[in-house]
Amino acid sequence: MGKMLVGFIGGDTRLDKFIEGFSHGTDVDISHAFLMLFGSTYESTGAKEEEDPYPGVWLHSPDKFRGDPHARFVVVDVPDRRAGEDKARALLGTLYGYTDCVETGLQEIFGVSIPDNALTMHCSETVTRVLRATGLDVLPDLEAGSVSPAHLYRTIMEDHNGREISF
Repeated sequence: MGKMLVGFIGGDTRLDKFIEGFSHGTDVDISHAFLMLFGSTYESTGAKEEEDPYPGVWLHSPDKFRGDPHARFVVVDVPDRRAGEDKARALLGTLYGYTDCVETGLQEIFGVSIPDNALTMHCSETVTRVLRATGLDVLPDLEAGSVSPAHLYRTIMEDHNGREISF
C-alpha cells in the first residue's frame, strides 16, 4: 500500500470554462488533472511548454500549481505505488490526445463510449491509467480516454477516500 498525490485545477479562462461545462465540472471548478510524481508535476497538456519538444505527457516544475487558488491536491491510498510509477515512466513523451478530449465529451454529454486509443492521451486519461496501474479500481466501466477531470475527482473523493491537503 502506498499513497499518490493527485492534483486538479480549474480556472477562469474560456478554455477552463468550456472544459468544465462539457465535463460537468463547473460545480467543482475542475478542468485539468495531474499527478505529483518524481519530484515534479506529471501531466499531459495540449499546449507545449518551453522545455517540451511537443504537447504531451511531461514533467514540469513541482511548483507549477502551488498557491493557485483553483488548485486542489488530493491524497489517495493505492495498492502498488511502484507499479504506478513504472506506468508513469512508460507514458512519458506520449502525444497529447486532442481527439481524446472529444471522446470524453461524447461520453459525458451523450453516454457514448468510443474504443480508446492509447497512442495519445489527455490529462485525466493519463492520471486514470497511472492510478489503474497501481491496482486502484478507478471508473472500471469507462475507457480511460472517456474519463473527465471532474469525474475523476468525484470518484477519488467519493469511492476511494481521497483527502484534500494543502500543498
